[in-house]
Amino acid sequence: MNKLLTSTVYLLLLSGCNYRQEKGIKKLFSTEPSFAQVREQIFKPNCFGCHSGPKAAQGIDLSNYSELMKFDVGVVAPGEPLNSTLYLNVQSGRMPPSGSRLTDSEIKLIFDWIQGGAKEN
Repeated sequence: MNKLLTSTVYLLLLSGCNYRQEKGIKKLFSTEPSFAQVREQIFKPNCFGCHSGPKAAQGIDLSNYSELMKFDVGVVAPGEPLNSTLYLNVQSGRMPPSGSRLTDSEIKLIFDWIQGGAKEN
């Protein structure tokens, strides 16, 4: 009986530790992505060749938050990825036009950033 009680207490303590760890992990990853994160992880290696600087294709400069957000019509519609041509173009595979298609996790990061309000930081 004593072994059964000890084992039960031990299991309860372990399950409590696991719960706390999972809860901590969820909190760690619950923050919304920032423009800086999306720029460095996705735009810089995949998009800057065409979409940066004063001669950016279609005038869409993905290296500068204020330049990107100056468009009134739908390049990025904060909170609305399905109304954002940026998201629709990467999700469909139209962008980037050369090289590899963005990964599902990269596309999801762009979706999450826009869905979260397309915040600068």
